[in-house]
Amino acid sequence: MTNVGTIGTSQITKTFVEACIASRAFTVSHLYSRDKAKAQALIDDLFLPEATAHDDLEAFFTAPDLEVVYVASPNSLHFAHVKAALEHGKSVIVEKPAFATIAEYDEIDAYLQAHPDLHVIEAARHLFDSNYLTAQEKVRQLTEITGATLTYMKYSSRFDAFQAGQNPNIFSPKFAGGALYDLGVYLLYAAVDWFGVPESSAYYATKADNGIDLHGLARLHYPKFDVALIFGKDQQSFLASEIYSHRKTLWLDNLGEPTQVRLYDSPAVYQDLSQHTAENSLVEEVNAISLMFTNREEDKFKHYWQLAGQVNRLLVELRASAGIVFESDQTK
Repeated sequence: MTNVGTIGTSQITKTFVEACIASRAFTVSHLYSRDKAKAQALIDDLFLPEATAHDDLEAFFTAPDLEVVYVASPNSLHFAHVKAALEHGKSVIVEKPAFATIAEYDEIDAYLQAHPDLHVIEAARHLFDSNYLTAQEKVRQLTEITGATLTYMKYSSRFDAFQAGQNPNIFSPKFAGGALYDLGVYLLYAAVDWFGVPESSAYYATKADNGIDLHGLARLHYPKFDVALIFGKDQQSFLASEIYSHRKTLWLDNLGEPTQVRLYDSPAVYQDLSQHTAENSLVEEVNAISLMFTNREEDKFKHYWQLAGQVNRLLVELRASAGIVFESDQTK
């Protein structure tokens, strides 16, 4: 098994490590946190007696048995951590959104071209979900796409703290936070994966006083149809996502973590295409990425990296259209 080290100790890191344990796809050997006690607490909580806790990045990156680095630090720190990992000869799995600016993606892309033995893959987990893949297959079988409405609106556990005057990373322009970069990215991945890069795009955002977007509506224009993206972190929605093909409608209950997929022929007639999924939402992703490393599936690495670049550019375009500025824009 490939040895992986993690950067960050948030809930997504814990879920990733649990997925590695459940799937036996990766061996988690090193955990880094600025607070070493947090890394050790995660090791103890998940019973990883052979793993090492770090609070020194150089010691972490130079660990001789470390092969792949999983980056789940705040969004604005992804670029620095990915770059450092590559410079130490480690491939990378980086949580979405991989980068805050186009310049960051382009710099990493240039490094990868000069070092073809290394890889970076953005952890857009739904791309590897069995229900997402079922929907993807059906989208490609539809004779004509006439439009789509993709939704992902989820009340953030950190929004109350934000309203109380605190400054959580996910609602901070310093850390490249906001609804578009946290939840909208799931919808953009699906749209670009299924329909390609749009001809034009626009984002109409409701913003907080600090300029970060809380929720909004994005429009992607294609030659013969439009796609509406609805997402947010300050309110809760139970709307499904739909792809239209005249009288047929492909329906997904939750595009971020789909558990139900249906193909409607009429309001009362549909095929249930739902697949069973693992309790841990990252298991399928971890298994798929592990196989990519084990089997050196270069075509897949190339495909997902190109897709990440297309999504990155679209994120920046949408953010610009809504007037959302990150601190990283001033340095890249």
